[in-house]
Amino acid sequence: MLTAIVTVTSTASSTTAVSSAISITTALSVGIGGALIAILLIMLLSSRELIGASSKTSKKILSSLDSAIAPLIVVFALTVVFKVIEVTSGL
Repeated sequence: MLTAIVTVTSTASSTTAVSSAISITTALSVGIGGALIAILLIMLLSSRELIGASSKTSKKILSSLDSAIAPLIVVFALTVVFKVIEVTSGL
């Protein structure tokens, strides 16, 4: 009897945790997350341009900036694609 109660409680709490995680992820990626990604991407791209134009540029710094910029470009592009799909599906 006690094992059945623990199993039911454990299943219910894990389902709640999963649905909460999904709703938080959805809210972040659509609203605040997209804006934060765009701001961070703009900051990194402008930093890379300024460092690249400097006379004291370092290939190590530029490559580390490139490795940070590449995934952000992918996430930004996917955010734009999902927003376009969301807008066009309402038409």
